[in-house]
Amino acid sequence: MVERFSYSVAAPDCSDRSNAYFWTAKTIVMLGHRFLVHPHVEMDEEIAALKRRGGAVFLYCGLHKSLWETSGILPPLHLAGVPLPYIGMGDNLVRGRLFRYLSKKIGAFFVRRPTNRREMLESARKLRDDVMSFIAYGHDVMVFPEGTRKNIPTHGRYGDFFPAAFDAVLEYERNKRPILVSNPELEALEAFIVPFNVDYSRVREAEEMVWEEGTKPRTLHVLDSLSMIRNIGDTYLSYGTPIRVADHLDLDRKGLAALARQRCLDLVKILPVNVASRAILELAPAAAVSPTALNEAVQRVVVALRPYADRFRGFGLGDAQATIVRCAAQVHVDFRRLVPENIALYRLYASYISHYLEGLPATAG
Repeated sequence: MVERFSYSVAAPDCSDRSNAYFWTAKTIVMLGHRFLVHPHVEMDEEIAALKRRGGAVFLYCGLHKSLWETSGILPPLHLAGVPLPYIGMGDNLVRGRLFRYLSKKIGAFFVRRPTNRREMLESARKLRDDVMSFIAYGHDVMVFPEGTRKNIPTHGRYGDFFPAAFDAVLEYERNKRPILVSNPELEALEAFIVPFNVDYSRVREAEEMVWEEGTKPRTLHVLDSLSMIRNIGDTYLSYGTPIRVADHLDLDRKGLAALARQRCLDLVKILPVNVASRAILELAPAAAVSPTALNEAVQRVVVALRPYADRFRGFGLGDAQATIVRCAAQVHVDFRRLVPENIALYRLYASYISHYLEGLPATAG
């Protein structure tokens, strides 16, 4: 049978990472993972199993809370023996020809941050083409489809997933045969979407992200990286069950993006700081918060979250409310009293679990 059309796919513009820059970066990140943070890892066993069997290529996608995820999400994959994905980063985060060169050498590719509709369309097309190239040539790729880490601090909710990357994996699965005919050097692969999420006891850029409108949160540079790692503390890294794209060809790109987003939301863990923040907001605008009142508010929040008790981390249903508050205070947010200057921080940490509490009374504005 003669194919109706050809489908040539260009090789991805990326380093093979067999260089000293990548080895140095990997060493630093692994040392930070082992000694400077307190990682709690949950990884679906099918991720490593698919890689061992061969023939699978992954599009990793996750919710975006902090710049730390672009590097912090990788060590557990390396320790599990899974190939490290190439990571999409906003081109506004890496400035200067030298640093862009180094970023590409260690496995990053750049996603254009658009400023108008025309640039948005061009950026989406380029991202789709880049992801297609990586997938077709057997390279796993990682993206943050929200496009920004400021959805929660700005809007109080996780953002919708932009569909460009999901369009690429759908296109690959739907056109695999003509792709292989036109590119005989390629092998047939099964594309999977791997949802992931990181939850923090302390978000490194929290204070900067809740500044007044018009200010910009810090972007990472070399000297700030170690400081950021040192101040994070407990991190909860979750890697969910791979989604076989071929099983969802009835969806369009937006539908597949929505499915992946929901799988990521289902991975969100509920930490003491989230519970205590939600509770103290329920007591606003009272400046003085008694331990009794706060404990009662914490109890109400825990009861409301009972259906999701399997997602509690750092505390349990049977823990005393005072214990939860004490654990939450380790992020350096004061829960002994309601500090007006901290309202935005309380709201930030409370909003990370807001999708579990939809329909309950609104917190302090």
